[in-house]
Amino acid sequence: MLLKDSTVGKFRHPYQILRTLPKDATPAQQDSAIQAAFHPGEIHYSSRPDTLRLPGEPLGKSVYEVSIPQYYKETYFTSDSLMHPEINGGRMGIAGDPIPYLVSNDSLMTSVLLAFFILTILVVSRSMRFIIYQLKSFVYPGSSFDSIEYKETAGEVNYQFFLCFQTGVLLSLSCFYCLVDTTTETYTIGTYQLLGLFLLSVFGIFLLKELFYVWANWTFFSAHQIGESVRTRLFLTSFEGVLLLPVVLVYTFFALPTKILLISTVLVIIFIKLLSFYKVYRIFFQRKAYFLQFFLYFCTLEIVPLAILGGVLMLIDKLLKVTY
Repeated sequence: MLLKDSTVGKFRHPYQILRTLPKDATPAQQDSAIQAAFHPGEIHYSSRPDTLRLPGEPLGKSVYEVSIPQYYKETYFTSDSLMHPEINGGRMGIAGDPIPYLVSNDSLMTSVLLAFFILTILVVSRSMRFIIYQLKSFVYPGSSFDSIEYKETAGEVNYQFFLCFQTGVLLSLSCFYCLVDTTTETYTIGTYQLLGLFLLSVFGIFLLKELFYVWANWTFFSAHQIGESVRTRLFLTSFEGVLLLPVVLVYTFFALPTKILLISTVLVIIFIKLLSFYKVYRIFFQRKAYFLQFFLYFCTLEIVPLAILGGVLMLIDKLLKVTY
């Protein structure tokens, strides 16, 4: 359906044309009527400069300029016959060696060690009277120092518990250094998690040993002997932490060989065990007839837990290390 030529110029809007058509006009008839009434003309863009820009900004580009730099179209390796970014070629070369973990580069661990150092100095200075008494009772057995019943204050007991906690932390650190240096430096878990497992193992063995001590002492010995044994073990464990602290600090901050750390730690443990051996003999087994019982008692409650601790730490190291 087409409109007459006399009516073409009378319409200014498409709806005016649609109103003149019958109601049953098809979409094709409506489209042909609109095309007959309206003829789009050529668009003439303005050639005047664009003044609607921010002050200080350069002139805008023309809408007719459609060009991109050459480095957007191709790369340096485009002409290379081996360049196929759509193909996954895997990892090039081999993996490099991981950076070894050093406590001297760990801000958290160095802060903990420095805090231990400062707190140990404060504890030793405030418990000097108690330390002198314990040393005299070791050096002069059976003297007036050993016969006087010494009562520790609550502060001295708390200080000893802190030093015992420090002993466990330092012992776990020493074991961690030695095992990592002799086996591997890559594990399936993070460093802090591995140190936490070592620490839990050390404190777990300490707790198990104390439970066996309580069971054995309450079964075979008197309350006075048990009390003296508890005070002795608490003091020796605290003293072990004081001796281990300079060893770990020197190893950490002066990069000493791990062999020196291992030898020093073993010497400290042997020295503490000798003192414990002597004190246990004086408290429980002064008669010669009890020498076999004394040997079994000491080995069961001192040597066996130490061997179990070493086995547990080596098992943790074996299970968690990355093998290639």
